[in-house]
Amino acid sequence: MHETAPCYAFYGHCRNEFAARTGGMLRKLTLLVLCMALFACAKQAPPPVVERNLPPVGFESPEFFVSNLVPSSQELTSWKDMGPSVRKSLRYVNSKPRDGIAVQRPGLTVTWGEMTRTLERLQELLPRLDSEPNLLLENFRWVEVTGGINYSGYYEPAVRASRTRKPGYTQAIYSVPPDLNSVIAKRGQYYDRRTIEEKQVLAGKGLELAWAADPVDVFFLEIQGSGRLIFDDGTQAYVNYAGQNGHKYKSSGRIMREKHLLQRGDIFEQREWFKNNPGRVREILNDNPSYVFFKYGTRGPMGAMGYQVDDWLTLATDRGFIPLGSIVAYGVNIPDETRGKLPLRGIGFAQDVGGAIKRNRIDIFCGGNDRANYVASHLDAKGPAWVLLLR
Repeated sequence: MHETAPCYAFYGHCRNEFAARTGGMLRKLTLLVLCMALFACAKQAPPPVVERNLPPVGFESPEFFVSNLVPSSQELTSWKDMGPSVRKSLRYVNSKPRDGIAVQRPGLTVTWGEMTRTLERLQELLPRLDSEPNLLLENFRWVEVTGGINYSGYYEPAVRASRTRKPGYTQAIYSVPPDLNSVIAKRGQYYDRRTIEEKQVLAGKGLELAWAADPVDVFFLEIQGSGRLIFDDGTQAYVNYAGQNGHKYKSSGRIMREKHLLQRGDIFEQREWFKNNPGRVREILNDNPSYVFFKYGTRGPMGAMGYQVDDWLTLATDRGFIPLGSIVAYGVNIPDETRGKLPLRGIGFAQDVGGAIKRNRIDIFCGGNDRANYVASHLDAKGPAWVLLLR
């Protein structure tokens, strides 16, 4: 639009001037010039972007996977955009003894040195992958995860909060209690969620980082492990995971299914139920004994390596099954608000862990926008995965 509008205005003005002075002959000449100029402007307009129609993800061969692998599926403009994520993984694996075993299980034994060489080769190939995606097949062994992966998602939640307790903001977000580690070392566990919330054993001890408007928001903040607080004065702050009370996590979805309250139990369905049943919120939440404490941070969500996680690139894995630092080719059909489902084939990096991430489960970090929230709240699907190792 901005490319062509000045052409119309300028040549329209010229046509009127010439017509007034010289009559029909120059009018025709001016119109000819106008047409040529508009044609030139039209040639400068960028071509329309045609989105590739990708087939659904299935249990497929690496060759088929790579033939349908595009960076835009991971919201990248080029495979070169993966560079910072590769460097994070390299820094982590380089901190390990090269001869040390990163993972040893049936079907996969890898040293840290092998992982270093694998990441270094990928880093070398990044400038060529846009035009030569088959380099992924030629340079790496694709070690399939037998039985596939159960995929879920996580995101960076935004929580409405206040710096002081006041009407409408009564749910405390706590920092780490000073006796947490000593109590866990002695007893194995700290106070459970029900005791903390119902008996208010931590209240008034100066541990409150902030007060939130909705206890459900804080509960899901704990599940995600980090997020942003949106304060009522218009300011914002990051909060990151700082500790946990030592109790085993029990998902609210499972709790609600066991009570026959929900069918699927995904986060979206849970939120709808909580909104419609405010009187039973505490009953459900307190059945999960696990409790997470936070600290203020200067950056977004941090992974288990100590680095900030990256949208659609960072994967949370069971480090005893797929070790931190691994390159993982992953595929799953993700929920989409307008199209129902979209195929996602990606190259990801095992850079995080989670209490509920065991063996054949991977959590994809989806980002911090509305789409990320939607995908992470709905994603519960199976798909293929391969660990890439240098040939």
